[in-house]
Amino acid sequence: MRPAYRLRWAGPPGWRRIPPVTRGVLAATAAGYLLTLFVPGAASTLALLPGRFLAGEVWRLVTYPLVNISIFSVLWDLLLVWSFGSEVEPRWGSRRFAVFLLLASASAAVLGVATAWLLPASPFGGGAGFAPPLVALIVAWTLEGPSLPTNFFGVLPMTRLGFAAIALALVVFGELEQSRSLARLVFVLGGLPISWLFARGLGGGGPRFPRMRNPFRRRRFAVVDPGRDFRVH
Repeated sequence: MRPAYRLRWAGPPGWRRIPPVTRGVLAATAAGYLLTLFVPGAASTLALLPGRFLAGEVWRLVTYPLVNISIFSVLWDLLLVWSFGSEVEPRWGSRRFAVFLLLASASAAVLGVATAWLLPASPFGGGAGFAPPLVALIVAWTLEGPSLPTNFFGVLPMTRLGFAAIALALVVFGELEQSRSLARLVFVLGGLPISWLFARGLGGGGPRFPRMRNPFRRRRFAVVDPGRDFRVH
């Protein structure tokens, strides 16, 4: 008799089992949404405004992900951070994962502001939302194993590369439809260089490559009793 198999979708863990940095990001994102909703002026203090940033308000490089005025957008961000952060952080370590998120956020901000400065005809406005570090996280997760199997939220089986392609297509075309700005597109995708660096091992915990064989190393051999076995191995 053939054994019975069941295909189960492993969803993200419960709140108590979420890694600490991922849990902190979830709490901070939710708190940032409530802060910008109920405290007037909070968004203008935390969002990435090119003029304010160039004037020396450098904290905006890492605080803009906390600004989100759409409940549907913040719930979507929380779901993705919960899913991918709970999978990546245990493998990378909490410290490395936190550094990755900070660097991805800062890289996206710098590249977006630089593009807006170089191309004045490309409007930037203000940068806000968790999309830049989240896109970087998805791409870094993909680069660790592009051919590994996954599924589209438990519905459609595919590889990690297929999932990332769908996610990037939605992000790119969604941003172009809304803003039609190259600077905004660079801002959303500006964390991808950090994804590439961390997938190559920046900060430790990178992929392990097979050890090269040393041709000058002495080979070990075993003495075989000829009275028992005449075969040479």
